Amino acid sequence: MGAAPSRTASAAARPASAGARGFRSSTSPSWSELTAPQQQALAPLATVWPTISEAQKRKWLVISQSWGRLSPPEQAKLHSRMTEWVALSPQQRTQARLNFAESKQLSADDKKAKWEEYQALSPEAKRKLAAGPASVPKPPATAAAVKPVPAQKLATVPRAGDPRPPRIEAAPNQVDHHT
Repeated sequence: MGAAPSRTASAAARPASAGARGFRSSTSPSWSELTAPQQQALAPLATVWPTISEAQKRKWLVISQSWGRLSPPEQAKLHSRMTEWVALSPQQRTQARLNFAESKQLSADDKKAKWEEYQALSPEAKRKLAAGPASVPKPPATAAAVKPVPAQKLATVPRAGDPRPPRIEAAPNQVDHHT
């Protein structure tokens, strides 16, 4: 008989904790669920941790696993890069991810050539490049046609409120009466 009340108590406690988890706005694991070494490694991300997606948290946790093997200068470098990452806007982060994916597609020789080309730039040219283009034209709202289409190939759009929709001509062999 002594076991029954404890089982009931634990069963009653489960829904409350599950309900509390269901109303959380952040993804798991939460910052408080991280181990002390993980919190130390990911300290620059503490303020934005609740807003990071679960997939991104997993990536950061993988990075934190190597923290103990890094030398103090490497740890400082990693923390400074994390701090820079946190300072970026969501758009800048997305652009950084795109740039990284693009650079992964380059061969080692291409990367080296581009790096040497960048190193050869004057300090002023490097500043201009870092600042980005002065006026970036906005991309069009829709994709431009590859080539113009003749008017006779364009479909006419029926007017709204037309009592009879237009009929579509079809040859008898084009109609499947079994569908």
